[in-house]
Order: sequence, then structure tokens, then C-alpha cells
Amino acid sequence: MLDFPRWKIIGISTILLLGILFSIPSFLPQATIDKLPSFAQVKVNLGLDLAGGSHLLLEADLADLQKTQLDNMEKTVRTAMRGEAGPGDDIGIGELSTAGGRISFMVRDQTQLDEARERLFRETQGAGLTGQRDWTIGVVDSTRIVMTPTGAGRAQAVAHAMDTARDIIDRRVNALGTREPTIIREGNDRVVVQVPGLQDPAELKELIGKTARLEFRMVDENADLNEAAAGRVPVGSEIVPYAEGANEGRAFEVLR
Repeated sequence: MLDFPRWKIIGISTILLLGILFSIPSFLPQATIDKLPSFAQVKVNLGLDLAGGSHLLLEADLADLQKTQLDNMEKTVRTAMRGEAGPGDDIGIGELSTAGGRISFMVRDQTQLDEARERLFRETQGAGLTGQRDWTIGVVDSTRIVMTPTGAGRAQAVAHAMDTARDIIDRRVNALGTREPTIIREGNDRVVVQVPGLQDPAELKELIGKTARLEFRMVDENADLNEAAAGRVPVGSEIVPYAEGANEGRAFEVLR
């Protein structure tokens, strides 16, 4: 016959009793819970499998993302060709083409070709761990520059867009007041959203659907901060404030 010490029996019984007491609010109507003291209003957070809820699988539109990446680089090229020292520093170019998912244009003065390539190289970034750039820059027919997004650059753009989308969804879902939503990336271009206790998926879709358009914009590192603080920025650039609470004081970026 098993013989447990009295202190162990009392301890186990106390733990069981406390567990039962703390679980009671989870089974009471909300109107009753509101009348209880604040310390007694804590509910056991049930997962999606027990409480039910909403499950959404969101997939990125990669074609639209690539088009946005191409459009933004087109704007960057136009800005880079204008130069930094005024009209005398401009590089004359022909019409820009974005056919075939790449950017191509002709440099009118062949002596400025190397300078044009150098300016464009400064606008590209490293992608991944291999040191590959996000865009390749080539020359065709002596005067035509062709810029093509690399596979690593596209993958980096998708990863950045998905991380940003996940953060935005997380902030919006948490605004519902629900507890412990699950928001994770699945694969390269999908996000899984699970919200226990939210029985209407349409409500979740409507909340997530109110998204601002995600654009890839480059920080204008050549803008004068004092001029920007006064509301004056170079042509083609704009002042974009940080989200509220993101930084102390007045914080903004100048984007182009």
C-alpha cells in the first residue's frame, strides 16, 4: 500500500484546487467575469484546436512585387543620372525601357558611359552571402546600359517584403485584443495567420485587407538634413515620418 507524507498530499491538493479555481473564469459568461476582481478575470488561453478560431494562408503576388522593384529602380536611375552638382552634372540618356523585366537606356555621350555605370553601381546593394549584387549592370552596343535584377536580389526583395508584411499583420491582428495569435512565414512567399477565439474569418480578412501598398524606396543619402527639417527636399524625393513611438523626438527619412 502506498503511503504518501501528509505534506505531499496537502501540497498536491492545494495545487489542484488552485488550478480549478483559476480555470473557472474560462467557463463563465463575460458579463459575470466583468464583475469579478481584476486578479480573477484571467482566462486560460485556449489554442486554435480547443477554442476554434480563424486560420488564413496569405500568399504574395510575386509578379506585382517584381514590377514594383522594377519601377522603383527606374526612378532611381533617373535620379542618379541627374547628378548631384546641378544641371552641369547631368548625364543625358535616351528613353528608358523596362521590357523583359530589365531596365535599358542609351547614354547619349559615350564619354559619360563609365560615369553612368559608376553612379548606377552605387545604387545597387549586396544580396545574400555570396557577395552578388541585387542588379547586374551591362553595356550593349557601346552606349546602351542594361540593368537586370539577379536571382539573389529578387530573393532578398521577397524576403524583405514578407518580413515587413508579417510585422504589419502582427500589429493589426494584435489590435483586435486577441491573445497569442500565430503569425509565421511559410516558405518563401506565404504567411500563416491563426487567431484563436476569432470565429469569423471574414473579420480577419477585412482587417488584414486594409493594408497600405508596400513600396521599395531608397533613402536619399544626398539630401541635406537641415533642408529636409525645413520641408525642402530635392526634386523627386519626399519626407516620410517614422511610425509613432518608433523613436524619441521628431524622426523622419527622406526617400526618393
